[in-house]
Amino acid sequence: MNAAVAAEGLSLLDPWLLTAAPLVLLALWWRLRQPRAAAPTAAVSLFAGAPRTLRQRLAFVPLSLKVLAGLLLVLALARPVEREVVPLEEEGIDIVLVVDTSSSMITEDMRPNQAYRRMDAARERAEQFAAARVHDRLALVAFARFAELRCPPTLDEQALAAFLRGLDTVPQGSVFDATAIGTALGKAVEVLQKSDAKSKVVVLLSDGENTPPQQLPDQVLPEDAARLAKDAGVRVHTIGLGAGRPGLFGAEPLTFAALKTISETTGGRFFQPKDDDDLGEVYRRIDELEKTAQQDPRYRTVDRFEWPLGAGLAALLLAVLAEALLIRRLP
Repeated sequence: MNAAVAAEGLSLLDPWLLTAAPLVLLALWWRLRQPRAAAPTAAVSLFAGAPRTLRQRLAFVPLSLKVLAGLLLVLALARPVEREVVPLEEEGIDIVLVVDTSSSMITEDMRPNQAYRRMDAARERAEQFAAARVHDRLALVAFARFAELRCPPTLDEQALAAFLRGLDTVPQGSVFDATAIGTALGKAVEVLQKSDAKSKVVVLLSDGENTPPQQLPDQVLPEDAARLAKDAGVRVHTIGLGAGRPGLFGAEPLTFAALKTISETTGGRFFQPKDDDDLGEVYRRIDELEKTAQQDPRYRTVDRFEWPLGAGLAALLLAVLAEALLIRRLP
């Protein structure tokens, strides 16, 4: 295998051929050392003081061009090549962020000694997570009583961030105030069914239990939505946020039964962060779980000998034309 010498992003496959370069310089030295043949002429003293013509001043050009041509042709023989990175086909993941916007998300228990709402923590941590997924398409579904696609799958992290910053809770006690987890997951699966990505993921965050069917008879049940996701090849990571439901004597712990069922059915993970720091760690763990397989950079070798070859032939042609047309010399 030929050794390669690299310089300025180029390399030579046959650098040993550069040993011919001194032969070109030796030929130049030999040519300059050869005495020129005598030719009958008038005494040169007759031309003493006469100004030198342009042709006399350019008499060195043909020989210089021939030397340059020789060096360039030697370089072409050494086979300059360039390594180009072969573009990788990124196989990103399609991810749907599903965020609970029910009124309980106004609870300010995400930071100790600070009024920081669950909604604010969920929104900002989701935005940080999305910003790190540069090769993935992300969508956003917000839900309470109903599920709404706020942002379709996109690679534009700025657009998604704008939709996330616009999230807020529904009015407390309004007809929209409920926690339809199954309906929200069904909406996310509907979005991903149109995807051609090899990996499809839902990250579903809620701070409550699914509203009972007798209160929302037209909702999709969580277990049905979970089976739908599994059949569609969608993996669901669920997040049960907060210490529980606020009560008269502190937070009432929740089992998050629906979220656990969904993650177990679809092969995802269930997380139960208690505060903002825990939530940030959860998103970091999900980011690690759903890493896109990275390929090692691949290169191809592209011949660049045509550059010095073309330049050398052009220099040789100019030398011949200069000798024949402009600077004709006696032997």
